[in-house]
Amino acid sequence: MTHPVKERDITWRREAARSFSRDREEPSLDLGAITRAVRRQARLTILWATAGAIVAVLMILGTLPRYTAVETVLLDEERGELLNQVSPLPNAVRSNTAVQSEIEIIRSRVLALNVVDLLELDKDEDFLSPPVGITERVLGLVSKATGTLADLLTPEPPAPSSSVSADGGTAEEGGLDFNLAVTDRDRAVRILRDRLSVSRAGRSLVIQIGFSDFEPRRAAMIARGYGIAYESFQLSTSTAIAAEAEEWLRDRLDVLEQRSIEAAAAVQEFRAANDLVQVRGDLLTEQQQSELASALVSASASAAEAQAQLESMESLLARSKQGEEIVTVPGLNGQLEPSSEALRSEYLDARLRYSRLVTQFGSEHPQAQDINERMQLLRDALKVQLEQATEAARVTYNIARSREKSLRTDLELTTGGSQSALALRGQLQQLEAIAETHAQVYRDYLQRLEVTIQQQGFPIASIKVISPAEIPRDASSPRKKMMLAAGIFLGGLIGVLIGTLREISAKPARTVSELRRNAGLRCAGLLPRRRSLKDKGALNARKRTLERLAQACDSTVIQNQGRLVAIAPLLPGLEKPSAMPAELAAHLSRSGARRVLLIFEDEAQISPATHAETGLEVVALRSVVDGIDVSGGDFSLIARRLREEFDVVLLALSPIADAYRSDPHAWAYDTTLLRIPWGKVSPDFVTDALADHPRFRDALSTTVLEDAELAVARKYMSSGSYEELEINA
Repeated sequence: MTHPVKERDITWRREAARSFSRDREEPSLDLGAITRAVRRQARLTILWATAGAIVAVLMILGTLPRYTAVETVLLDEERGELLNQVSPLPNAVRSNTAVQSEIEIIRSRVLALNVVDLLELDKDEDFLSPPVGITERVLGLVSKATGTLADLLTPEPPAPSSSVSADGGTAEEGGLDFNLAVTDRDRAVRILRDRLSVSRAGRSLVIQIGFSDFEPRRAAMIARGYGIAYESFQLSTSTAIAAEAEEWLRDRLDVLEQRSIEAAAAVQEFRAANDLVQVRGDLLTEQQQSELASALVSASASAAEAQAQLESMESLLARSKQGEEIVTVPGLNGQLEPSSEALRSEYLDARLRYSRLVTQFGSEHPQAQDINERMQLLRDALKVQLEQATEAARVTYNIARSREKSLRTDLELTTGGSQSALALRGQLQQLEAIAETHAQVYRDYLQRLEVTIQQQGFPIASIKVISPAEIPRDASSPRKKMMLAAGIFLGGLIGVLIGTLREISAKPARTVSELRRNAGLRCAGLLPRRRSLKDKGALNARKRTLERLAQACDSTVIQNQGRLVAIAPLLPGLEKPSAMPAELAAHLSRSGARRVLLIFEDEAQISPATHAETGLEVVALRSVVDGIDVSGGDFSLIARRLREEFDVVLLALSPIADAYRSDPHAWAYDTTLLRIPWGKVSPDFVTDALADHPRFRDALSTTVLEDAELAVARKYMSSGSYEELEINA
């Protein structure tokens, strides 16, 4: 390539530009859109909430009232501690697990059987056959239906090897007899456990036993029966445990007593056989070793102290022999001797006087020389005392070392016995430990036996009824307020979910802004339904939309020629006969001294009253107008003749969504208008339909939303927007 590169113009198509702008949009939270969505779906939410409230009211009316009586029981800590003291097996401090265990005991079948036997509930027909409300019956039928379906989906269990007798209802399996018949006692137990409620009051040791029944007196009676049965169960259980523990403890005590005696006898026999004499709780050899070890420790400390004193004296003496001036001689106890202190004071005084005389008169002064001689004599005396103190320290050190060696020798002789002596002492300690263990276990079991015997004569229950059940005055169920609130909430929640699904699903075109934003098409406005034309706002909106359609028809004015405007609906099924083309033709005719011709492609769209209402020339496409056969021949010639005869020619076409091929005469249209049904098609549907008719789309001037409901359309418009203000004008 030798020629320069040319810049290529980028042609932006409307669809490409719209998709590009969508991709560039950043996600944001539009509070106005959310508010409009809430306003649109408010009616649906209220409708479902009302339905939920109605269902709740029906359930309340169909449910028989129940009364709940509550018996309050305290797990007494003081009684629990007393029970632990006299219990054969000590219990730990009551924790959450212990309280939960007590709750499960109350819910158990054993306690329910005790209550049934105590109150003879298996003979009470009213209790065994309670009344059933309408709500319970409906729920029972639903449960039965779902249960039947579950049984069909669940495989049948394998047939048991045992056989059921035809009369007794008993089965033999593995040599055991099981009673399979359901008695009144079993039914009463099942009813009791179904209506029983047991809970813990917070984190305390208080347990609340509640029972619900259709009869308030019977509810209070059964709740009190549970308290009595629970306390009796505690007493009988503790007494039975104590009796079993006593029998077991007596057997163990006989064995432990014999073992304790045998262990003590073995210790005494071993001591006598090996001559192991015990003095004040310890063996004689052990006592001697302890005393010698204490003396050796003291002697070692004294020897170390004497050695340190000797080394200090020898260091001072060596420094004195090297000419160093030593004026202090320490004693053996670390303090100065009185004689050494006197010599030291005299020497220091003489040295002070000598230094003053030398400073004033010089060292040749006679008195200075006398003092110097005196100082030399004092130094010699201090040196002699230092030598004497050093010798005394050496003697003290030798004595301490000799005593330490003697004690060490004696201790080695005492502890340096044979390995057999050490082994004997180890065996003795092992036998003593065994004997002590048997004796301690025997004492513990004997104490347990005593408290177990006391518990049988004085049984203790660790519970106490602190609030007996009273006859309830008000029904505990159904909870009317809660059920009504739950019904309203669930119904409203269903309405919100359905409304959310409706909002997030594909939305049909309902406003001008949506059609312009999502499809990229111009829109003249909304044409309200005829039945809503009594509203002044609807009349204003219809007039404004027709005016804009007329402006769109005049947008392609050709000098001295008429205009051929094609009007096509998007879908069939709009108003028949079509009102929009006739109204537009009438508006064009009234807006100026123009001759307007309205042609319908389908004769069925022409209404007999159209001529009278509009006063225009209305014909079918196949008819003849002024001698021009528009049903055949060259359409370009026909179109030219029509433009010469009329100022505006409106051609009402068939729906473009029903046309399998493009209109062959579309190239002859000056302007096209598209009628879109309001709230029935999405903007994407409109775009795809126009893509199949490119000539109609290229000549498209504007669109119009027909058969609109303004009351609903306002909910899709932004508050204060131009579109909303225009409709409400």
